[in-house]
Amino acid sequence: MRLFRIKPNSGGFVFAEFAIALPLLILLLYGLATVGVKIFYLGKIQLADYVLEEEVHDVLSRLIYDARAAKSVKAVNDLRTLSFTYGTINEIQTKGAGTGDYGTAHGDVIADKDENRVYLVAGTVGEAGSKINYKRQLSEDASNPITGDNYFGETRVTKFEFSEPADNVLRVTLEMQSEVSGHKIKISTAVFVPGCENFSVK
Repeated sequence: MRLFRIKPNSGGFVFAEFAIALPLLILLLYGLATVGVKIFYLGKIQLADYVLEEEVHDVLSRLIYDARAAKSVKAVNDLRTLSFTYGTINEIQTKGAGTGDYGTAHGDVIADKDENRVYLVAGTVGEAGSKINYKRQLSEDASNPITGDNYFGETRVTKFEFSEPADNVLRVTLEMQSEVSGHKIKISTAVFVPGCENFSVK
């Protein structure tokens, strides 16, 4: 006698399982997408704040380096401009007669020549697009921004002020804000200018 096993029909369960699994899968994907977007946003904020800190640090490092070697300092608070003047040597040499070398005894000219370093805020302080420009000569256009133009996060200058000097010490306050995170960073520093002959803060 041969027994036949009847296989139960389980086709109806496929739809029920799919109906339960699909919402769970959608919910899981939505959760992963939400977490991914949040992580991307937080990373963008952190990167923008890092850019902000680096720009403030870079400006102050340049400013301190220039201030320590300056013989003249002029700061104008109303114009948000700070300029340093250096005395450099402009040397024009003429060859010594019959000696084959150079020397001051043979008509060489050595004269002082002034050079400048200028920091100025372009745009309205506190508004979008305000940035610090750096010039090597007073006659140059203000088209060399050292802040603001950054792919990872635009910044704006909210304060660039100078205090009255005392004992050849220049006091500078720089405050900047990130356009991405809205966070601000403010640093005040005092720089001793040992060779300064003319100090002017208005």
